[in-house]
This record gives sequence, C-alpha cells and structure tokens, in this order.
Amino acid sequence: MSNTQKRIFSALVLAFIVGVCLYFGTRTTLLFILVTGVISIDELFVNFFKGSRKSVNYLLSHLVLILPFIYFNLIDVSTHFLGVFVNAGLVLNLLLLVYLFYTPMESNFVVRKLKKYSIASSLLILLPLMSLASIFQFNKWISLVVVLLLVNFGMDTGAWFFGKNFGKHKLWPSVSPNKTIEGVIGGALTSAFVGGIAFHFLFGRMEVKLFIFFAFLGLMSQVGDLIQSKLKRQCEIKDSSALIPGHGGVYDRIDSLMFLTPFFAVAIKYFYFG
Repeated sequence: MSNTQKRIFSALVLAFIVGVCLYFGTRTTLLFILVTGVISIDELFVNFFKGSRKSVNYLLSHLVLILPFIYFNLIDVSTHFLGVFVNAGLVLNLLLLVYLFYTPMESNFVVRKLKKYSIASSLLILLPLMSLASIFQFNKWISLVVVLLLVNFGMDTGAWFFGKNFGKHKLWPSVSPNKTIEGVIGGALTSAFVGGIAFHFLFGRMEVKLFIFFAFLGLMSQVGDLIQSKLKRQCEIKDSSALIPGHGGVYDRIDSLMFLTPFFAVAIKYFYFG
C-alpha cells in the first residue's frame, strides 16, 4: 500500500470515528477529544522533549490537561470559565506567532524552555482543546464542529492539490520545504468555499464576510502547521509519532486544527447566528 493510499485509508477511519462520536453526543465527543489530548501530550513529552513516561513530570503533564478538562466540561460546566480558556488560547496563539516569526531557526531557546518546563507545555494542548469544547455550549454544536472540521480539511486538501499541481514558489523552505505559496492560496480559497457552502446548508446563511472569515481560518490552519513544523525541526524529529499510518502522530493530525480553533470559538461567541 502506497503512502497516499495509507493517508486516504487512515483519513476515512478517523472520519468514521469522529462521525460515531458526534452521533453519540456531547459526552462521547468530549471524551474522544480528551483522549486525543492525552496522546498528544505523550507525543510532546516523549518524542519532542525526550522525557520519560516513568517520571513524575509525565504524570503531572497529563493531569494539567485531564483535571480541568473533565471538571469544566463534564462536572461543573461553566460558560464563563470556558470563555477564560478561549481567551487564554488566543494569548497562546499570539505567543506562538512570536515564536514562529521572530525566533531564529538555529536558536533552541524556546525548545529548551519547553523541555525544562514540560508541565507548563501541556498548555499547548489544553487551551486549544478547551476552546474546541467551548463550542459544545451552543445548541447546534454538531453543525459548528462539522463546519470547523471541513474548513481545516479544505485547507489541507486544497493546499496539497494546488501545491502539487501549480506550486512553483516555496513558502518557507527552512521551516517546511514542501509548502508553496500557490498551495497556501489554493488551500485558503478551498477553505472559504467549503466552509461557506457548509455554513449555508447547515445554518441557512451565505454572506461574503463568512467566506472571508473561513479563508482566514484556513490561513490560521496553515500557520498552526508551520509552528509544529518548526518545533519538530528544532527537536530533530520528522513526525510526532507513527501512530496513524500515512499521517504520523495524533499531534501531527490536529496541530493546525488546534491553532485555528480559538479564533473560531471567539467568532462564534460574538457573531453566532445559528
């Protein structure tokens, strides 16, 4: 089986699992999100930061995710506190943008700090996932999650197609050699189209500002992917793990989604029309 076939097969399996979780409702989907977070922290701690699963910090890193996620989403659901996590997610994104654009590739300062304070680095997973969980407070949360996933999928697929067929100008060779400017533009347009059409069918609205917003989300998805690519290069690894055939690890699969989710959550909170 070729790598492309593995990618397609794995993507179909993942889509099926997500579909089943959405079908069974809020708690099942939230638990699935939590599991992806736990695996992602394992990949960060062990593969990125070369930590030991037998260490106390490994356990504490997981507790930083598990305890607040379960408490605020499954025990004492609070819209106010979920909003705090969303705002914190935006602040985290700003810090990640500084890391991406203003720290030299040859400098390992950020990586050294993340390794030293590996427990705090769990916030890289917690805050985006809490932002995603905040969407579940809306009546049409399933439709919103579907739109979010389609926008992210549109960026990935569009960037791959346009980059492969029309890509001539490299985007950022030192960070991600295979990405092209044409691919990014095509991906953003695909996100805008897919997101706009999905929102129209699910919510009955089709406005120019929505297409612009979904194109912006597509670009943020690509930024999230670039951030992880830079982190992986500085940690000298190719993939976060080999758990998903053709895709790498769980963190590889959700890195772009986690970066765009806080932006989506804030926009839904203030401009939700569903």
